[in-house]
Amino acid sequence: MSQLQPPSLSLYIHLPWCIRKCPYCDFNSFRVPAAGTAGRQYFAAYTEALLRELESEAGESGGRKIVSIYLGGGTPSLFPPEEIRRIIGTARNLLATVPDIEISMEANPGTVTPDTLAGYREAGVNRLSLGIQSLNEVFLRRLCRIHSREEAIRAISAVREIFPNFNLDLMHSLPGQSASEALSDLSEALSFNPPHLSWYQLTLEENTPFGQNPPALPSEEVSEEICLEGFRILECAGYTHYEVSAFTRERPCIHNSNYWKFGDYLAVGAGAHSKISMEGRIVRKARLENPEDYIRGLMEPGKSCIREKRIVSPEELLFEYLLNRLRLFEPISAPEFEAGTGLPFAELRERLRSFEEDGLVKFTEDALALTARGTSFVNTILADFL
Repeated sequence: MSQLQPPSLSLYIHLPWCIRKCPYCDFNSFRVPAAGTAGRQYFAAYTEALLRELESEAGESGGRKIVSIYLGGGTPSLFPPEEIRRIIGTARNLLATVPDIEISMEANPGTVTPDTLAGYREAGVNRLSLGIQSLNEVFLRRLCRIHSREEAIRAISAVREIFPNFNLDLMHSLPGQSASEALSDLSEALSFNPPHLSWYQLTLEENTPFGQNPPALPSEEVSEEICLEGFRILECAGYTHYEVSAFTRERPCIHNSNYWKFGDYLAVGAGAHSKISMEGRIVRKARLENPEDYIRGLMEPGKSCIREKRIVSPEELLFEYLLNRLRLFEPISAPEFEAGTGLPFAELRERLRSFEEDGLVKFTEDALALTARGTSFVNTILADFL
C-alpha cells in the first residue's frame, strides 16, 4: 500500500432549518423554530457555535488552501446576509484559500428577494444554487414546496442579474408526472440559460413521509423515457453531462466535483460530515444532528459536538472511493487512484475484471473508464463491494 497523497480541500457549512420540511427530504433539516427576534437570536446562537467549531477545525487543513466553500441545508437563505457575511469572513480569516475560490450557497425561491440576494453576493457568495424543483404549480403543490411557479420565475430572474455563476435544482419523475410534463419542465428551466443544472429523479427515501406513504410515481419505462429524451435535449442545448445528475455549459461545480473525486472536506454544523486525509489515514467525523445538542456540545464545558469519529479501514476504502468517483464520467487515471487510496491500480483492475468482461467498464494501461452502457449500471458495480 503506497502513501496517501493529501487531495484538494473544501469546506462545507450546514445551516439546518427550513420553513417546513419537504416530504421527500432525508437531509438533516428541521422546521424553523421561531420568527422575529426569537428566531434571529436562535440563528445568532447557532452561528456562534458554528464559528467556534470552525476555529477548532481549521488546524486540520494542514496548511492546504481551501478550493471551495459550500453553505448547504436546510435552507441557508433563511439566514440574513449579515450572518452569512460573518460565517464566510471568519472562514476566510481562519483558512488559506485559493485566489479564485468558489463560494456556493443554496437558496429557496420562497425565501429570497432581490435585496437579500444582493446582500449574499456582497457577503462573498459567488455561486448560488436555487432549488426550484419544478416550474409547474401542480407538482410544486404535490411536493409541498413553499414557493409558487411565479415566485420561482421571479427568483430566477433576480439570480441571473446578480450571480453570473448559478445553478438551478430541478427534479423529474414526480408523483403523477407524465414524460411530456417532465420534459416541458426541463425545457422551461433551460429557457433561463442557467450555467449549471442539477436534474435528478425523485427517489423515495425510507425515513420520510413519501417513503412511509409512497405516492404514485411514473413507471420505470416512463422515467427511462424522461431521462433519455432529457439527456438529448440537454446535449442539444450545449450542456455537458459530467456527473450522474449534473450538467454544465461553462464549468463544473468545484465543490461537488471535489466530493466525487474523493477530495477532502472540512465540515461544520449540525449533522455535518467531514473527510480528512492525515498521516496516511482517512478520518471521518460526524456531528450531532439536533441543532440544540450541537450548540450545547460547543458552548458548554465538558461537552462535544462530535457524534462519531472513525478511521476508514482498508476494506472500506475501495468501496468509498468508487462510491464517489464513479459518479463522475471522466476516466480514473492510475496516478489519481493510487494517490487517493494508497492502493495499487492493479487491485482495481482485478476487482472490476468481471465488469470489464460484461462491457460496463474499460481499462487501458493506466486508466479506467465507464462505458456508455456502464453509466447506467454504477449501482450494480458498487453492489459487488457490499
